[in-house]
Amino acid sequence: MAIERQTSSLPPAQPSYILRGHASQIHSAQFVRQNSRLLTGDADGWVVYWKLETKRALALRAADEDTLSTILPTEQATEQRPKPWLLHTLPVNTLNFCAFSMCYEHRRNRQQLDKANLTDGCAPLNLSNESILTAVPARDDKKIEVYRFPDEKLKFIVPRAQSTDTGMVMAVKLVYHPTSNSILVLAGYEGGLTAVHRLPQNQSGSAIELAQLVYLSRPHTQPVLSLDASPDATKYFTSSADAIISAHRIPELTNELEEQDDLSAFEQGKITDEDQAAIVGNEPGSETPSLALQSNQPPLLAAHDGQAQEDPSAPLNFSKKPSVSSSQAQLSKPAGLSSLLSPTSPQDKYKPPPPAAPTVTIQPAYKTIDTKHAGQQSLVVRSDGRLLMTGGWDTRIRIYSAKSLKEVAQLKWHKEGVYAVGFGEMLQVQHLTREKETDDQAEEIVKRETGLGKLQRQREEQMQLKHWVVAGAKDGKASLWEVF
Repeated sequence: MAIERQTSSLPPAQPSYILRGHASQIHSAQFVRQNSRLLTGDADGWVVYWKLETKRALALRAADEDTLSTILPTEQATEQRPKPWLLHTLPVNTLNFCAFSMCYEHRRNRQQLDKANLTDGCAPLNLSNESILTAVPARDDKKIEVYRFPDEKLKFIVPRAQSTDTGMVMAVKLVYHPTSNSILVLAGYEGGLTAVHRLPQNQSGSAIELAQLVYLSRPHTQPVLSLDASPDATKYFTSSADAIISAHRIPELTNELEEQDDLSAFEQGKITDEDQAAIVGNEPGSETPSLALQSNQPPLLAAHDGQAQEDPSAPLNFSKKPSVSSSQAQLSKPAGLSSLLSPTSPQDKYKPPPPAAPTVTIQPAYKTIDTKHAGQQSLVVRSDGRLLMTGGWDTRIRIYSAKSLKEVAQLKWHKEGVYAVGFGEMLQVQHLTREKETDDQAEEIVKRETGLGKLQRQREEQMQLKHWVVAGAKDGKASLWEVF
């Protein structure tokens, strides 16, 4: 009881910093560059680039950070604002206010190189030339289109989830699935449904392909506002205009490319001795197959004297038949699996038809919880997969356990609705890397650092290692919090 009274007497949590620079409501917030920078975007189209160490705001102008404009949207510009460099443009359907999602097309190689960069101390991977996939609502607002950049071409179409009316697409997320080495499209709809589609892996040419539906659920009674997946892509979470937060398990999927390689090897006759032994049940290198595979199937039965004997159940036939000696019977063409394994009698190549797509029915969510607070949006999962967070129309920031979906923290400072929230990346000291620097170069820089430079570097590293939470609200302010 004493502990409960002490806990209840603690003052409510307060934000560490308040960032003021937007003149309209903030709809997006994202930590970048290992928690050293923060990006926020508002309803007027302004994107502000924040440096967390100094809490200074830089309005985006170009890729070079030294030439960014320091004139904020809330300030009166005395000179003409420089415009950003436009690299790509894509007209999309914005009637449903659905944000786009992107991921790298070749995610497996990128993850392997990123892991090598962190462990081996190599220079960070340059992803400027890497192709990316971008998912946006289609012109038919019940479908999703996936484009590839930088060529700006339509590559995939996600069809309607089912024949009944699902409503408009309200939320979309591209997720890399490591088990199947494929890209999944998570979608939330106006009718309270959520679906998972799988993009084809063996895409060739310029043809536009359709995604395959693998999961469908209806956990909500109101439109889905946001969704996000766990880092290991085994489950994902949804929130909506109602008070429900639900967790969904992503189905187990196989690697289509590996299955096709196995089928191609079988068609081309690339079967090893071990594979043959596994089929006939003998040791590798054995010349005599199993006796059960040597005997012919009915209507001919194995005879005791080495000759073929007619099946008693077969109809009588009085036509003349040539006699077959025992030596000729041994040299006859093998049948059954023996003919498949025989090197002298190759079989015609046969490619089985592709399996029909399984019918996906509406399934219940893995776990749901009624939070009693309607209108939670901008759901995001932390990089360690332990926590998820939402921003509420009631001005509250709520943090939940990803395992139990129980509320573990509630943050309140804003006076108007919270539209965007974000977690900082969970980092360790060994994860902090310098761009375009190897370990040897970093050591030389540390040796040449002055006292002030070393203090500044340590301060920036401390800022990067903190467990940050950011929230952007309708009042145009962004609050920074430190959580567990």
